[in-house]
This record gives sequence, structure tokens and C-alpha cells, in this order.
Amino acid sequence: MKKLIFALVAGGMMVSIVSASRKDEVTLVMIPRDDSVRRVGLDIANRYPTLLVSYKIQPNGVSLHGWNGKEWVNISLDDFQGGDFFRTGPDSALVIEEEGVPVPETLIPPAGWCDAAYRITTTEKRPLLHLVGQYYDFKHKDWQWFSENYKMSMEAINPEGLNVSWYHKRFGDNLKKGPVAADDLQYWVAIRHPEPVMAEEEAVSETNAVESAEQPEMELPDDPGVNPLTNAAPAAVVLGAGDAEEAPEEAEKIPVAE
Repeated sequence: MKKLIFALVAGGMMVSIVSASRKDEVTLVMIPRDDSVRRVGLDIANRYPTLLVSYKIQPNGVSLHGWNGKEWVNISLDDFQGGDFFRTGPDSALVIEEEGVPVPETLIPPAGWCDAAYRITTTEKRPLLHLVGQYYDFKHKDWQWFSENYKMSMEAINPEGLNVSWYHKRFGDNLKKGPVAADDLQYWVAIRHPEPVMAEEEAVSETNAVESAEQPEMELPDDPGVNPLTNAAPAAVVLGAGDAEEAPEEAEKIPVAE
């Protein structure tokens, strides 16, 4: 699994998020049940392998639904915590929260089935798209697509100009620098991220790779667009419609963390 490197600069707000292409990973994206944020989640799921789950915090508990590519289906809290709601487990999780409304600990993906987990603590569109784009390491065409479809300038959602070559910018834009990139990092929190692999572990991994070199490799689908979750499009599939009963407003009765 490709690792996420999270670097902090002491005494400042500067944080860099460097990742390999998430086209090769499955990400659990958790979104509050709000139409505007749900749109962002669905747009991400249409571009990357995604387990998309919406949540609603209620006075008597929480309600969870997963997108199966056609409709939202109910996920029980027990199934969520036990990791029984997916076919292919996520490499990492991105939990999106409304500002000032953190999700209860019961909704933080357990380390047992999700190595890395991160929060974005705002649903304001501009910083949300900026941080999501950094997390996924958007290419120029991705930044352009979100810029056009959300009616925001490239500079607004990608102030660092990540993966945007100089020839895609106006001359003046190549000279622009501002505080917005660092300011948005107040909304980024690492809940849990993997430790760097030690040299000894790398040596063991190489030894195991040599020993297994003669083993036949598992054949993969020829079509790179095949969904790794279900071997069929679209990318955002959690459960089949028959695997769970619809219960849009039914909540698991558990205490919500203050």
C-alpha cells in the first residue's frame, strides 16, 4: 500500500500532503448528509475508487448510508465498526465534518481495517475542494474539471498551482503568492497515519518478494477502468441494493460524543 507522507514545519502552519496516485487505492470518504457536500462526494467517487458513506448525527444516535452506484443503502453501526459493509477494504479514510461539529468517535474508521485516517473540518466549498484536491493529488485536468463545474477559479481552489504547468497559467498568475494555501490547513487534521517503513522491514519485504517471484501472478482485468470494488463500473460501490434494507431516517441508538 502506498504511504501518505505528512510533513510539519515546526512553529508554523505549513503542512505538505504528498501522495502517490490514489487511482491505485481505495479511499473511504465520509460526508455529512448535506446535498452540497454529497455532490462533492459523488464527484470524487466518479473519478477515484471510493467507498462513499454519508452520516447524520441525531439526538439519539447516528444514521449511516452507503452509495452503491445507484442508490443510498442503510449501513448499521455494527457493520460499520466491524468493517462488514465493504467488499474491498480502504487504504485510507477521509472524514469530512461541518465546522464545529466533529463526528463521534464511533464513526472514526478503526485501525483494524483502515491504516490511515484524516479529517477536513469544513464544508465550505473553496477550502474543501482545495484540501480534497491536495489529498488526491489532483492532476491539471482534475483541477480544471472542478474549477469549471463549481464555478470557481483555478487560483481559488488550487492556490499553490499544484500539477499546473506554467504554460497553463497567465503570466501574472505565475508571480502570485498568497496566504490562502496555508490558511486552509487549519481545517486539515491527521487522525492516524502510518509510520515510515524501517530499513529492516524493507529488507524483509524484498526477501519475501524474491521468494515469491516464482509464484504465478494473479490475473487482473485488462480494462484499467474496471472498478476494484465490484469488477464493474461505477467506482462508488459499497453494497448491493439487496444487501441492506432501506432505512433513511432510522438511527442507531447510541450516545453521541459531546
